[in-house]
Amino acid sequence: MMRAIRYLAYLACMLAAGRAPAAIGPDPTGLWYDPDESGWGLSISQQGDKLFAVLFVYDSSNRPTWYVASDIDTPSGTVFTPFLSVSGKLYRTSGPWFGGTFDPHAVTMTEVGTLTLGFPQPNLQSMGVMYSIDGTTVSRSAVPQTWGDTSEFLAGSFEGGLRVLAPPATCGDLGLQPPGAFRFQGTAGAPGQLRFVWGTGIDTFCVVNGTYTQKGQLGSISGRVGCGDINGNLDPSTVSGPASATLQVDNVVVSEHGFSGAATIVRGTCTYIGNFGGVRLPE
Repeated sequence: MMRAIRYLAYLACMLAAGRAPAAIGPDPTGLWYDPDESGWGLSISQQGDKLFAVLFVYDSSNRPTWYVASDIDTPSGTVFTPFLSVSGKLYRTSGPWFGGTFDPHAVTMTEVGTLTLGFPQPNLQSMGVMYSIDGTTVSRSAVPQTWGDTSEFLAGSFEGGLRVLAPPATCGDLGLQPPGAFRFQGTAGAPGQLRFVWGTGIDTFCVVNGTYTQKGQLGSISGRVGCGDINGNLDPSTVSGPASATLQVDNVVVSEHGFSGAATIVRGTCTYIGNFGGVRLPE
């Protein structure tokens, strides 16, 4: 009996140790700023269940300075847990002059307060930032800083899919994808305009016509998706079948290897939640 109890205790410990670390989602990695305050900003990097943040501001003498929060833990739970807020200690650091001989003994790290981050909504449109430094507390809203565009990587041939995670019981199958992974083609038109085309059978095609918008490191796709006869018009807005619907893909990660994002499809009174993405195929 005692041996069984020990075994159960050991098994419980192993299961707890094997639990996946938490990570907040969407990934907040990138630069954040307040468009009304030039020179104020926040840099965030997420790795596993940790966030590392650097806050760059001006001090009471109007001199540029920065603080670091190097040990922000993400919430407990499963990987990519949506979060309301996370907090960590904020430090002021100092060290030797960059143009001289580096002396590791001259590097200091002093705790000055806390940094709290939070998404007021389940996307990366804005982030609440509150910090306390030497007794002074500041609260503001920050947005992703955008200086580039990754839409060029959305043109080409991909293998992937549009998958609904849990179709509404009263709405039936969406009917936009063949079983398993499928190949589709992405093309770019006017700036920001996108089109994806794939086949679902011998004489049936599906098309996404939409726009791509960049927000920091991530993007979003908005448009219409529909299926029709291969001899018909390739504009989904003219497709009369039941598959004609609006498509919104948020938190899109794009690189030269492919893309992925969280998809929301609305057809009539039915809303379908899923994922859309693909791996780039060789040209």
